[in-house]
Amino acid sequence: MNTSRRIKIGQSVAAVLAAILLLPACASAPTPTATPVPPTSTPTAMATLTLDQTSAEDLDLSNFDALHSPVAGDPNKFLILGNVPVSQRAPDLPTNLAVFLGRWEGYIGGTPVKHDRKIVIVIQSITALGGTAVGWSGTNLQFPDGTREVHFRVVQGKSPSIEWQVTWPGNVQEFDKFMYDPAKNELVGWSTFFGTSGPMGTHELTRDQTFFVYKDYVQYLASKRISAKPYQSAEAHRYGDGYMLYLPEGYEADTQKAWPLIFFLHGYGDRGDNILVLAKASPFMYIRDQGPLPCIIAAPLLRATDGYTSFPVLYMDAALQEVQSNYRVDSKRIYVTGLSMGGEGTWRLALHQPGLFAAIAPLSAYLDDADPETMKLIQNLPVWAIHGADDDVVPLAKGEKPVDALKAAGGNVQFTVLAGHDHDTWDDTYSDPKFYDWLFSHQKP
Repeated sequence: MNTSRRIKIGQSVAAVLAAILLLPACASAPTPTATPVPPTSTPTAMATLTLDQTSAEDLDLSNFDALHSPVAGDPNKFLILGNVPVSQRAPDLPTNLAVFLGRWEGYIGGTPVKHDRKIVIVIQSITALGGTAVGWSGTNLQFPDGTREVHFRVVQGKSPSIEWQVTWPGNVQEFDKFMYDPAKNELVGWSTFFGTSGPMGTHELTRDQTFFVYKDYVQYLASKRISAKPYQSAEAHRYGDGYMLYLPEGYEADTQKAWPLIFFLHGYGDRGDNILVLAKASPFMYIRDQGPLPCIIAAPLLRATDGYTSFPVLYMDAALQEVQSNYRVDSKRIYVTGLSMGGEGTWRLALHQPGLFAAIAPLSAYLDDADPETMKLIQNLPVWAIHGADDDVVPLAKGEKPVDALKAAGGNVQFTVLAGHDHDTWDDTYSDPKFYDWLFSHQKP
């Protein structure tokens, strides 16, 4: 693939890390699944072994089908980078280098949320001097924040490594190194920013083929009865462009039936103008992966350009009112749930409209000004708060504060601490049918 320019990544360390950590990795010996290319077309190895000659450049994304391979039985679902050509092994290439060839996928280590930032790397060619690879990374595979082509060097030894150096805006330099672990049959890597104390996390990649992308994401979501809706209300539009909506099966058939509503508030990282990201870390994931639910789900998107760091009460009110006006919502069965920033919004919205909801479920949440006197407003409201024991984004003590205040107020609260979980409590919670059984078991008198 041709590349045309140096990668442009945001200035923050998180964005830089997200972009670079996605680059090559080490691999095991199985035959690459990508379409082989005759040895004569193998890219020429770099003529120098200096790090200055390594690079990471933008990947040409103009031909979707050239990068991704279709999944049998689903014309819209593709294996990420499954169609990238891989050179055949040269006859004189040592086995400990040949194992690098092919497609690898896994997770970036050192991030606050385990198994959140994903990587796909295809090592296309390798010689005793160097080689090429293409990579894809992001917390949302449908919308990667890094896609690139890498030119790396090979450092020989008992356990060879592939290495490269990248210079980012502001003259920030990063060094990346990957080695093959024969015991685990994994590609293991580290990334270090020059001037820092050491490597940032351990990246582990395997031969799995589970990371997929949809060629037409809107069509895919529509097939699950999920769609994006623009606001009609000027008040709501002040804070965001629209909301994501799920209508249950049978909604159109019975025009008199009212349905429960799950009102979902997303986390800080999903703010912006791409409403489709809300289909990932949210109750919509149950619809996508498990099946239908007997309720309406609505999720407002908070704009990031205005610097919002929490959901304004006026926005939550306006978005909720628009959903209630446009769809047949059962007023006795309205539920609010949210994660992290959205979990904080869940607490505040319940306190703001204490008589509106049948139950709430804040995940990985906090409420800085919680006190027993304030919490008396929702002492009769069923609450299920869920937090990760190892959360270092919102420490457990912060998650306990509103729960303890509500308990002191005589509240009806259930607090679940998930052992072995970091900030991510939503993947397991929103994928569990018992969570929805709990919500739907409650309704206002």
